[in-house]
Amino acid sequence: MPLVTATSHLPVPARRVWPLVRWNGALGDWYPGAVSVIVEGAGKGALRRLRLYDGAPVVHRLEHVSRIDDAYTYAVVEGPYPVADLLAQIRLRADGERQAALDWTATFRPLSTHPNQGAEAEAERFVRDLYDAGMARLRSLLQP
Repeated sequence: MPLVTATSHLPVPARRVWPLVRWNGALGDWYPGAVSVIVEGAGKGALRRLRLYDGAPVVHRLEHVSRIDDAYTYAVVEGPYPVADLLAQIRLRADGERQAALDWTATFRPLSTHPNQGAEAEAERFVRDLYDAGMARLRSLLQP
């Protein structure tokens, strides 16, 4: 299974970032293409339903919330993405007193009936582009 990791160093303390990136935070403000976000339930198994600009639904299921770190793991259970079995983690950490670092990682399986024709590289590129776009939007929200 491919692994994609994106890290962004943000120009504000972690306490300002967590309300935006936590499971029930302001994901709709920075997730690429999202126009609405609804969270159903709390704790493991909770669902986060996103609607994209083109009307496509994306559904995330909460798998784990860290009791120690600002981090959680979720599975994408529905979406228009060229991947299956996507398991992602968002982890926020302090990067000094005035900065935060956000790590967004995912493992997944490419959706293709022809795996020898570049499906894995295409799927990795898709996830990396999605994460890079999200990080860029998040950085723009946090600019002083």
